[in-house]
Order: sequence, then C-alpha cells, then structure tokens
Amino acid sequence: MGIVRILLPLPRAAARLSPEKGGPLLGAALSYCVTPSWAGLRSPSPARRLAWAEEAVAVYRATADTDGLSRALALRAHALLLSGRHEEACTAADEVTAVPGARPSPAPAAFAGLVRAQALAAAGRVEDAVAAAHACVAAYRGLSAADRRDRALGSLPGALRTYALLLGAVGRTEESVAGYEECAALLAALSLRELTQIELVRPQVLAELVAGLRESGRHQDALGVGPEAREALRGPVAWTVPEVVLPLRIRLLVDLAHCHRATGDPVEARACAEEAVADGRRPAGAGALSSALACLADILGDLGEADKEAGVRRELAALDADFTADRP
Repeated sequence: MGIVRILLPLPRAAARLSPEKGGPLLGAALSYCVTPSWAGLRSPSPARRLAWAEEAVAVYRATADTDGLSRALALRAHALLLSGRHEEACTAADEVTAVPGARPSPAPAAFAGLVRAQALAAAGRVEDAVAAAHACVAAYRGLSAADRRDRALGSLPGALRTYALLLGAVGRTEESVAGYEECAALLAALSLRELTQIELVRPQVLAELVAGLRESGRHQDALGVGPEAREALRGPVAWTVPEVVLPLRIRLLVDLAHCHRATGDPVEARACAEEAVADGRRPAGAGALSSALACLADILGDLGEADKEAGVRRELAALDADFTADRP
C-alpha cells in the first residue's frame, strides 16, 4: 500500500493525459490507498483517507465504471465515519446503492450497510443502528465465495461483532452473547491468511464475549473463554495498536476479576485486578485505570485488607477529581 501511495503521481498524470484509460487506473489506485488495511500497517490519517476517497469518487464519476464508483462511495462513507462526520457517513452510505444505472457489487453494498450501522450508533441512534446491523449481517451472509474473499470491505465476523455490540447496548444481552458466540466460532475456523484483514476483530469479539457472559451471570463460561481472549490480546496486534488493545485488555481483566470474585476465588480475582491496574498505569491504558482501581478496591475489601483498600480508594478519588477538573 505504501508503494501505491508513493506512486500516485503516475496514475494522476496518466488520467490527465488520457482520462478514458487513465481515469479508472487512478480511481483503482486511490481506492486501494483508502481501503481498510491490516492492523499491523500504519493507517493514513482520517483527513488524508477522506481526501483520497473524495478524489476517487470524483475520478469514477467521470468514467463509465459504475462498479468502481460504488466501491469508492462505500470507502468515502467509511472515511467520513473515521472523521467523526456520522450523519454525512449515513448519507454517503445510502449513495452506494443509488448510483444511476448501476447494479452495485454485493461486497461494497454490504460494507456500506456496515458503515451505516456504525455511523447511526455513533450519532446516538442506537435502535436504528440495531436494525441496520441486522440487515448488514444478512447481506454478508448472502455474499458469494468470491465476494467474501474481499475482506478489505468488511466480513461476516465483523458485521456480527457490530450487531452483537449494538444488541448489548440496548439491553438484549442474551441475543448479544449468541451473536458473539457465533462470531467466535466463525473466526476460529479461519486460516491465518484470512485473519490478517480482520486481525482486530478476534480480540475484540473474545473480550466482549467475556463481558456479555459476565453480565448474563455465566461466570464459569466467561472464565472458560478468558485464556483465549487474553492470548488474542498479545503479540503483534498489541504492539501495533496499543491504544486499542490495552484498554480492551484492562476491561477483560476487570471482567475476569469480577467473575473470579463471583465464583469464590478472591486470590485469582486480586491477581487479575492488580494486572489491570498495572496496565492502566501505562499511557495507552490511562483511560481505563479508574475501573481497574475500583475493581481492586472492592476485592481488597472482600479480603479484609482495609488499609490497602483505603489507599486504592484515595488514589481513585484523586484520579476522578483530576478528571473532573480537566473537563471543560
């Protein structure tokens, strides 16, 4: 992808010299640059990604390639979502299936549906997002084998994870857990090559499954998933996107600590909570430190270690006071 970005001046020059032949080449290069990539690769900034997507849409509008235009529109919708422009992302996603005279490929249409569901959720329209995510899952289930290979435009596991997350947000916990369990089973059946484009989905699904099982009161089941979830949060993905992985790991450890506490194992509960606090003291985990400290304080109280509990609660109170003071 980096080489394509560096060589973009070449297809731009070709498009100027011969729009009929060079335009589709430039559109394809721009679409390639803006397509979601493997988590191990450094992604362009949202602004850069959006600029490329806008240029790709403009290029394809000047050609007869309606399939390329549909794909570029879907990527533009995703770029708007990453830029925090949620309502615009919804509108852009709807454009994918409204290209005049076009019959969009199933993969871009399904991806646009996924973007729409996530944008609706980010805009606070969660019930609408649940319906959109349900339709999106159905769209991905209907993709042919060839279309499913285009994992850069989303996947059934990614769509299921979004749907399960939204079901949990509206209190439909049992359905959410069932969605996560199906998603985890699908991910377990994928090869390493197939997992590369959706590398972040597996740790997210497993950690969120543990949270759902805990909320459902299925503490032993949550502890059963715990080792696999912890393993998924190690390795290259932890090094390349610590700002995503570390808060997820802290939440997982807190959930496991509460499950150990509920099943009468305070020693393991304490070990998980202390590990969560240690991760929360790292820069990428600072936003989750408060929940880790609260968990540790509760467990120390269970163990009768009043002095240590009081010290942790003082630190928690100071942290919350600093957070309140920093708010505008």
